[in-house]
Amino acid sequence: MARYRYLLGDSRGEAARLRFQAKLWDPASLALFDRLGVKPGWKVLEIGPGQGSLHLELRRRVKGPVDAVERSRPFAARLRRLCARDGRGAGTIWETDLIDAPLPEGRYDLIFARWVFLFLPQPEKHLRKLARALKPGGRIAIQDYHRATMALYPKPKDWDAMMAADRVFFETQGGDASIGGRLPALYKRAGLIPTEAHPNLKTGFPGSAVWTWASWYFLGVMPRLGKLRPFTPAAARRTAAAWRAAARRPESLFIAPCVLDCVARKPRS
Repeated sequence: MARYRYLLGDSRGEAARLRFQAKLWDPASLALFDRLGVKPGWKVLEIGPGQGSLHLELRRRVKGPVDAVERSRPFAARLRRLCARDGRGAGTIWETDLIDAPLPEGRYDLIFARWVFLFLPQPEKHLRKLARALKPGGRIAIQDYHRATMALYPKPKDWDAMMAADRVFFETQGGDASIGGRLPALYKRAGLIPTEAHPNLKTGFPGSAVWTWASWYFLGVMPRLGKLRPFTPAAARRTAAAWRAAARRPESLFIAPCVLDCVARKPRS
């Protein structure tokens, strides 16, 4: 199995960005949990809980512990501290790559992951592992990007090259920045039955939460993207300048990458 490096790290700055991101996007995840009917007594596994906001929500809904796979030691330590406060018991937290986690077979009613699979090499192999951990009739729900919807208006001159570099950025570790659109077919190949592909799309003007979120991420990684063809360091500087200039125009518009809720069920037989 090919190993990969998590591209964004687990620094304090990244942790702060993830908490801001969670406030923006958690409502879409809560709506997904409503549609799934998460209820007391369910056995749930979360992959990559990060700063833990959805993990705590899942614990609240099942009224008990929730297991997790979290490869970051600082993030796992934070998760344990948060879970110790709610009186719902300690779930198992595997501090390892998902592919190495000794998951029990046939245990879970629900396995949930948000913004994990875009980083993973060989996603079908990971899905087969998770399928084995589901109960018959259990479901897997993954929220991830279909990045092709992303746009900034007015469109910077080098936007298309930046988008290409953004794809390459994830491909360097074997990932796919638009994995969301591929998930139904991957589910089927892993022996699962796709049941939902629900879109979540956000737009915003300068000063909005979605604009701030996008700016925080892209201006932060822009120098790294500038090292990836067909983008260049000079094009990265021009694009960052164009982004900041757009932020001074109230009519500028950012269209976020679509987040797809992709759900599949394990056959009962």
